[in-house]
Amino acid sequence: MPLFRVVSRTTWDQTQQQGFVPRCGNDHKNDCVHLNLEEAVLYTANKYFSHEEAPLVLEIDEPAVSHCLKWLPPNEEQPWQRPRAHIDNLPQSAILSARPLAYQAGSWHWPS
Repeated sequence: MPLFRVVSRTTWDQTQQQGFVPRCGNDHKNDCVHLNLEEAVLYTANKYFSHEEAPLVLEIDEPAVSHCLKWLPPNEEQPWQRPRAHIDNLPQSAILSARPLAYQAGSWHWPS
């Protein structure tokens, strides 16, 4: 099952320098690395990222993190499972690809 993480361009630049994806505020608050299923990517991008942040979608190698995944059930606001990796940081080696999202009419979309 493909897993994803949405990050800002700045975070992606830091990832390439440090070798891991730095935790965001919600990651620190919940002591885990928040990941997404594909159906949650645009929800996450539109809820948490501004146009200036130029978010990218990181595709994560699920077997690389499967040992530390816990799944939260769907809820009313997010009607999909919510994967959480209980690791200090997401290593760059677990990233299969990084793709920018497209910004149109005030919201983020998958590029055409």
